Amino acid sequence: MSQNQKPTKAFTLSLIAGVLVVCNAVAVEIAATWFPWIFPTLPGATDNATMPFASITAIGLICGVLVLTAATMLHVKHRNKKAWSAIIIAFSIPSVITGGGFIAGFILGIIGGAKALLQPKKTGRLKTAAKNALAN
Repeated sequence: MSQNQKPTKAFTLSLIAGVLVVCNAVAVEIAATWFPWIFPTLPGATDNATMPFASITAIGLICGVLVLTAATMLHVKHRNKKAWSAIIIAFSIPSVITGGGFIAGFILGIIGGAKALLQPKKTGRLKTAAKNALAN
């Protein structure tokens, strides 16, 4: 892959991961607000308080939006793919707090970020052949 080609598979995986993390965070907030009896009573609480779930939702939304942003930037500014892939991995990990995008978002974020991070920079065949010829 030359420097001008974009890491589209990593972008697609990371974009799907970000969408799943955001959807999972919204689902947690909806469940905590409209169906509070689903969640067990928190230790030390007299009733089912939804405030801890609001902060968990905020964490999930922040992580999801940052994964989406980094995935988009990975596609747009692919020359900095190592930085964007590190951000994707870094914000996919704490998304586990909210459920990790139904777990699939967490896994796809790690795979997409690692794929972009470990993607080798290939040179053209002529350049490689020329280097091998000069080395002999």
